[in-house]
Amino acid sequence: MAKRIRNFIDRAFSRTVDLKMLHRLLSPYLEQIGLDWATLPTGDPKRREAIFNLFAKADLRFPAPLQFALYNISTLSTDAGARFIQEIATEMGVDVLAAHRIDGAPDDLRFTPRFMALATWLDHRVVFDKALSAAAFLTHTTKLERDADREDVEPRHHEQGVQDAFAEAVRTHFLGRYNGRYCDVRWFEDEDLLRVLILHGSKPETKNVDQGGAEDTLKFREIVQSTIEFDPRQGSIAVGSKSATDAKTLVKLFGEHILGDKEIFEASAKEQLYTLEPLQRQGASFKFHLDESGDITHVALREVRVDEAQVTKTGRLKRSPWFLTLGDTDNALKRLKVVAPEIEIDDVRIVHAKIDVTIEVEGTETVVPVTIRPPRTVSMRDHSHERLILEMLEDNDIRKRRRSDQAAAAAE
Repeated sequence: MAKRIRNFIDRAFSRTVDLKMLHRLLSPYLEQIGLDWATLPTGDPKRREAIFNLFAKADLRFPAPLQFALYNISTLSTDAGARFIQEIATEMGVDVLAAHRIDGAPDDLRFTPRFMALATWLDHRVVFDKALSAAAFLTHTTKLERDADREDVEPRHHEQGVQDAFAEAVRTHFLGRYNGRYCDVRWFEDEDLLRVLILHGSKPETKNVDQGGAEDTLKFREIVQSTIEFDPRQGSIAVGSKSATDAKTLVKLFGEHILGDKEIFEASAKEQLYTLEPLQRQGASFKFHLDESGDITHVALREVRVDEAQVTKTGRLKRSPWFLTLGDTDNALKRLKVVAPEIEIDDVRIVHAKIDVTIEVEGTETVVPVTIRPPRTVSMRDHSHERLILEMLEDNDIRKRRRSDQAAAAAE
């Protein structure tokens, strides 16, 4: 937490932040954090440097409410966080920066994501809280993905008592697993997706802390976030959680309470969702095919890892005595052919591939790193463009589409 605070109030922010806004945020806690605002240097550069030095030493002695505020503000102090704030504010008919605009002047250079997050926290808490909930769905780099064993499955979360029954089942699970008594289930409907955010306890942690100059022990149970995203059109579910066990349980509970069948996703658990067979088949000549009119402008094959692991007749994986990981700025398979021409791509297994996906957003290009690890895992740090990237992988036969005949066969 303290590191997150130091990263938020960095030197660039301390030089540009509106000091009146920062004073409003800090004023209830000035005595506790040892800051006398009236005695700060009068010169603007020195005053800002003093504030930076204070936060550079941030630790657990900062009061919990201030840590909580700074942590949440820092969560939305990103480009993705700013987009959430803008979209939600627009939907609500609110201009979160109205009080800070100068009439007749172009957009102020101060209006960075951190400035926007701080202003929204102070003056538009409803917008902030909704944006914070939306950002939770971007926190998990890897999600557990499953498909329903039949199509056209309609969620029944609007039926009386269904949401409460699901929330109680989830609460019971986390209470039994972690003895955590806090559990908050929040529902969101976003275009054609049903999203569920679950805030819950986790395993207790114990740390030695400096308590008033003496060593003390602090035991706490961190509140973490699990997310569920269900696409009724495709009958697909994606669950983000710190624990794979929790993710699998949430899939079953969602199926049981929201879809009326707790086994509806079980058949797909054994199916291959991702494959690198196109890379294996084409080798150095492989390239991604993109929609010329789409938002994705380029995909670089940044890294591949190969080995000689084989699947035995019993279905077990025989480990390879060696592996080779090779990177390149554009096509790692081409680089492999140059560096190790004796390796025939047909004779080895591609364990994983890392790609850089370049996406043009409102005239600005952003690069999203993605790791593909068959049979069922894809990871990305930025899930803002997840659906766009997954569709691109489907178009290139790397992510397998669930065919209607497969669904029918599974249902039988």
